[in-house]
This record gives sequence, C-alpha cells and structure tokens, in this order.
Amino acid sequence: MVQTKKRKSPHRVARETSVVPVHRWFQFLESQSAQIISLPVTILFALLIRWCISLHGYSGRHTPPLYGDYEAQRHWMELTFHLPPSKWYYYDLQYWGLDYPPLTAFQSWLCGAVANAIDPSWVALDVSRGIETHSSKLFMRASVVVLEFVTLVPAVVLLFRLKNMQMSWAARQASIFSVLMQPCLLLVDHGHFQYNAVMLGFFVWTVYFAAREQHVLMAISFCCSFMFKQMGLYFAPAVFFFLFAQCFRLRSGGLLFAKLGVAVLGSVGIMLLPWLRSLDQLQQILLRVFPVARGLYEDKVANVWCGVNVVIKLRSLFDTQALVRLSTIATAIAFLPSCLHMFFMLWRQNSRYNNTTASAITLLRYCLLNTSLAFFLFSFQVHEKSILLPLAAALLLVDKEEWAVNWFVQVALFSLYPLLFKDGLCLPYWVMAVGWSLLRSCPACPRDIQTPPVVVKMQWLTTLGMLAIHICDALLVPPASLPNIFVVLNVLYSCGMFVLFFVYFYYRQFVFLSSDVDATKQKSD
Repeated sequence: MVQTKKRKSPHRVARETSVVPVHRWFQFLESQSAQIISLPVTILFALLIRWCISLHGYSGRHTPPLYGDYEAQRHWMELTFHLPPSKWYYYDLQYWGLDYPPLTAFQSWLCGAVANAIDPSWVALDVSRGIETHSSKLFMRASVVVLEFVTLVPAVVLLFRLKNMQMSWAARQASIFSVLMQPCLLLVDHGHFQYNAVMLGFFVWTVYFAAREQHVLMAISFCCSFMFKQMGLYFAPAVFFFLFAQCFRLRSGGLLFAKLGVAVLGSVGIMLLPWLRSLDQLQQILLRVFPVARGLYEDKVANVWCGVNVVIKLRSLFDTQALVRLSTIATAIAFLPSCLHMFFMLWRQNSRYNNTTASAITLLRYCLLNTSLAFFLFSFQVHEKSILLPLAAALLLVDKEEWAVNWFVQVALFSLYPLLFKDGLCLPYWVMAVGWSLLRSCPACPRDIQTPPVVVKMQWLTTLGMLAIHICDALLVPPASLPNIFVVLNVLYSCGMFVLFFVYFYYRQFVFLSSDVDATKQKSD
C-alpha cells in the first residue's frame, strides 16, 4: 500500500516559516549540537545590556538636595550599617527615611558592610550624602547586577527547565532569554536604579517551588518576596488560595496547613526579630511600609484612579479613609473571581481527571497575573514602577501567550516613559523598545498556533498610537493651561490598554482549564 504524505495546514506552514529571530538562534544552536553554549551566551549578553544601560542616567542625578531613588538606596546602606535596627525606621525621615520591609533593610546593611570594607567614604553616615564619585557609582551598579544574578536568574533558569513546562528545548531557551531581557525591569533597576529583581526573584522561586510541589518552601519564598518589598503582596491572594486549595486536595492537608502556618509565622518572625520586643517599633515599621497619608497616588500612574481623576477629582471629593475603602473594595472585586475560580478548580480535581501538576501551575500563573494586574489597576498608592509585578507574572506565561505577552511588554514600557525621561534614559528606552519589537522574544507558544490577523492589526494600531504620542511630545509645545498633557495622554492610553489586557487574561484563565479538563477527560475515556 502506498502511503500518501499528509499535507501540512497552511497555518502550520506559516508558523514554521515565520520563526522570530531569537527562536531561530536557539534552533540554530540545537541543529549544530551546540546547546551547551546557549545559557552562557544568554547570560553574557544579559550582562552586557545591563552594563550598557547603567552607563546612562539614574534617578536624582545631580539634583540636590534630596537627589532621587539612587541616593535613597545608598543612604539606606549607610544608616543600616552605622545604626542599630531600633533606629532604622526613625532616622531622619525627611531625608529618605527607610520605608521598605525588613528584608530590604538587611540587604542594605549587607551592601553597606561591603561598601565600607572597600571604601568607607561611600557610606559615611550623613557626610556622604549625594556622593556621585565614579567608584561609588560603580559599586552601586555592580550591587544591582550581583543581587539579580543571585536571586532572579537561577530561579528563571530552573523554572523553565522543569518538565512541567511542556516546551521544546529551543522554546525553553528563548523563554529564559525573554524573561532576562525584558526591557522594563532592566531600565528601572539598572537605569533608574532599584533592586526590584530581588523581590521578583523570590516571586519566581515561589512559582518554581509550586511546580515542584514543595509547598512549604513556596510559602517561605513568597514571604521573602513581600518582606523585601511590600508590593509583593500583589501576589498574596493567588498564593494564599493556591496553598489553601492544596490543603483540601491532599490527603495530608491538615498537616500541610499546620506546616504552612509555622513556615509563614516563622519566616516573618525571623525577619522581624530585631523589633519584636517593642510594639511601637512594629507600628513604626507598618506606618513606614504602608504610607497611607501620601494619598491615593503620588505621581501620574497608568491605573484606573489616576485615569478617572482626569474627569472626576477623587482626591478633592473624598477624604483619605474613604479612598482607602473604595480602592480596597474595588481591588477585592477585581481579583476575587480569579482566585475563587482557581481554588474551586483545584479542589475539584480528582485522581481520574487530575492532569498532573502542569495544569495546576498554569492556572496559578494566570491567577498570579490577574491578581497582580487587579492590584495595579485598583489598589491604593500605586507607583508607575509597580507594573513590573504583573509584567513578571505575564512573562512566566510565554509558553501560553506569545503575542499577548509581547504586546503587554511594549505597552508597559511605554507607560514607564515619563519616569525614564526624567532620569535621562531616552536613548536606552528607544534602543530597548526597538530591540524588543524586532526580536519579539516571546516565541514559546505551541507551534501550530498562529497569531490572529485581527490581533496583528490591533498591535500595529496601538503601536502607531504610542508613536503618535511620542512624536507630539517631542515636537509640540504643550499649552500653558495643560503643561502635562502628554503625560496624561500616556496615562490614559496605557491604562486603557491594561484594562483590555486584564479582561483578556481573565477570559484566558477561565477558558484554559475548561478546555484542559475536557481534553483530559477525552484521553481517559
């Protein structure tokens, strides 16, 4: 019998012949049996880009008396190194008082100790304020790189190497490249200057331990995330409901619940140990970490409240307490359906239809994205840099959402432009924006899925819209009555896009597991 060769569908052919450059590079390495150099080359390239960005401006450069975030981080190093913990959250609050949780303080102490061993003038208490010597800046920039490569990089590599991440070798490597090279984190941490990668590193470790079904370690790593930066609480509802579901699903659920309680209380207690003897100290930490008095938002940020304020002046109509209640209720309404859906779907899984750990972890990743995006859009006191949290969750979905993640990164980067412009990071911004668009480094979705034509057209239209705002900002002088008109346009445009992404990812979460369970039932039948 002569076998007839099956013809490939035109969609599959189109997909195979339109591989993005980054994916094509890893496919080439695989075809040449050169997989061993893949990760070293990726890491070296990541180091090069980070160092190039660090050669440009940073927050508060040459702008006394307070300077900016760069000086805040350096100042925390000197005060934590020279003062006892009892004074950390009280010292000179008018000049960059410490307002991050204890794990950030301990990291500042460690960096301060290393800096003092190399050159004490870098962290001389009060005397070194505003120091901008070449050697001190070199140390500060290097500290960000080292801490990122200690926390975030190994977590990303290990996560995408798990068998639960059902992807080809080339797709795994391309996904690692995508997460390590996403432009928003690079420009904020290595340009503007912060240590967000440490918090996000603990977050990725949380997902990794969830995929390994090591739930106690998952709880501990998440505690480290929000005890490093309070914005880590954006992921708290999703993590809580996931772990709570495991306590119902597993036969040893009661024991797991007890272990999780001990792990959370123990890890948080250890990090708060220097202040546990004083209720006043704990209250001061709480007040510094959650500065409600600052208002609904400070600078212009692409979330719902800032967008609504263009038409309805919320801060004039309501007092702070009313706005706290309003934002809390709105945030809860936004994230609860996603969390409850994940909880009940995991609880209902039984031995016959449980599609291993892979489906549960994919569901968790969608829930983390939807929950963090809900917090960004609706919670109280959101900063523009907080978009890094939903963006980190989105990048962990590159194996499911190629075009959506790539698009989300572009809009998130656009939303950060006003902040980066103030820091003198326009050149790195444009290089990273164009580079990301050309490489389109999120190629890991299934090979037989083609981006819908309507999506391609919408991406082009939104890109043209962002370019139009940039061109107007560069060429036109804003009217005297509306000096921030282009920043407001950026906020409204970005916020509208984030709301659309929120709706889409919600839809994808609810559709994903239903189709996954149906497929599993068909296989079992």
